[in-house]
Amino acid sequence: MGAPHQYPYPHRYAQPLGALRLRLAPGFGGAEVDGAWWPYGRDLTREVPHLVDDFPKGRGRVDRVVYAPDDWDVVATEVFTGHGRVKVGFLPADRPGGLVLLRLTGSGIVRLRVLWTPPDPSIRF
Repeated sequence: MGAPHQYPYPHRYAQPLGALRLRLAPGFGGAEVDGAWWPYGRDLTREVPHLVDDFPKGRGRVDRVVYAPDDWDVVATEVFTGHGRVKVGFLPADRPGGLVLLRLTGSGIVRLRVLWTPPDPSIRF
């Protein structure tokens, strides 16, 4: 884990969560999901900034997040990250939970399966 992020919004200091628990497929768009994410908790306002700030730089920069609100104890329509404010939205009610969609700047959509158990090193994409 690197140095803590310096957030430009003084009322939104995120507590360090540890290493980003994320596995991505080699390429995006070739499968039902493009990776898996293991958040540390169910507070979207803490977890999404961690995901956005620590998303692998070589894969793109996250500029929007869409999620199933029933998956989270704390929800929001925007979060504050080291890159500034990121808009977040809800998946349609008829979509199953356990999924987060990320839009990358200048790129496509990344579909992440949200898993609430500790990461399993045997999972492959």
